[in-house]
Amino acid sequence: MRPFRFSDAAAIIAYATAPDFIRFLPIPLANPERAADFVAQRVREGQPDGLGDWHFVVQCRGGGAPVGAVRLGLRDEENRQGDVGYVLHPAARGQGLATEAVRGLLDFGFRLLDLERIWASADVDNRASWRVMERVGMRREGVSRHTMRVDGVWRDSVLYAVLAGDAAARALPKVGRLADGAAEDRGAEEEESSVRIVG
Repeated sequence: MRPFRFSDAAAIIAYATAPDFIRFLPIPLANPERAADFVAQRVREGQPDGLGDWHFVVQCRGGGAPVGAVRLGLRDEENRQGDVGYVLHPAARGQGLATEAVRGLLDFGFRLLDLERIWASADVDNRASWRVMERVGMRREGVSRHTMRVDGVWRDSVLYAVLAGDAAARALPKVGRLADGAAEDRGAEEEESSVRIVG
């Protein structure tokens, strides 16, 4: 994972304009101009942005074009609460990339941002998304009714969360590099993630 670059626009446009991309999202299908503007805004605002969100593109090891994006947002700084979101190119789904990236985000949020609770939500019918949450150790906290409108229809969402003290959080593999690109101090006994967050 790494911050956005202006050169990412073409790859983001490739998946953000695909109809399957927004199937469970309360947003209109992007056009190339809107997708390019989104990338430009991420680059201009830096990390974190004005809303307290950290945005990263997801890219396969060895380089290549981005295949998705992830976000960790600070929602309540005083109470150390955050939330995560993630999207992948439809062609990159089913390979464990979202699970790996979300694990990296959780480690980033708990260790570097000192969060106490990180939550995520998904449409009740988006089983692939809430399975990602379950694989990273998040617990289902309930169903929130009528949280968003998709194509004019009210949809319910499942809510998942993990706490810093949960076994799943303590077992997270440590991300390889920090967001500022600095080398990370690791003990030999710590498991290292294959995720890299680079600046």
